[in-house]
Amino acid sequence: MPSDAGPPMPDGARQGFPIATLLKALLPALAATALVVFFFARSNTPPEQARADGMRRITLSQKNSSFVRISPSAGGATGEVVYAPSGAALHFTLHASGLPSGHRYELEMQVDDAIYTVASYSPDARGALSIDTTLTQFAEGECVGTNFDAPRSIAGKHRLKFWIKRDGSPASGPMPGVAPTTPGAQLACHGNGDGNFEYLLLEDQVAEFAGTGAAALDSSK
Repeated sequence: MPSDAGPPMPDGARQGFPIATLLKALLPALAATALVVFFFARSNTPPEQARADGMRRITLSQKNSSFVRISPSAGGATGEVVYAPSGAALHFTLHASGLPSGHRYELEMQVDDAIYTVASYSPDARGALSIDTTLTQFAEGECVGTNFDAPRSIAGKHRLKFWIKRDGSPASGPMPGVAPTTPGAQLACHGNGDGNFEYLLLEDQVAEFAGTGAAALDSSK
């Protein structure tokens, strides 16, 4: 998952062998490797689970730079989200374990093509985190600087991804350096103050949710 700043770039490259020629020679092998990694990761991803009570369950896991899951035995964090697949509001519980304690973490959600920082939480001393909440709309709940997405109605069909990342924002107050007139500039921060926004948990499956009610019935107009 890319960071806001992007990957660091080298100060310079050695001269002598044309870089374009090297990339052209390596491109087929790199493409083949990427496909193997992608399909291996997909083939080892468990499907979304439908429960007897009508709720659905998806899992979260910590992944390496190739987006391959890191097992708990290797020190990887894990989590799950149990949610109602339809309703006038989105109700879900999220349980995570294996998070480094002593830090705050943000719950981030991708809703279709928008990304929302929902809230900031602290795990317990064992690195366990439990969230039980109901959303009546998709909206930013923590300071996000210029990465602000406008609120979105629950109504209609949505594809959701749940992420947990380090909360590197300031411990209090609004995000510094953001003009007061910027959308979302008034949202308060509750972070670690270290600028670290590393992702600890990413989705293993995409959740599908259908918002119901009058707004959903009118969505085709």
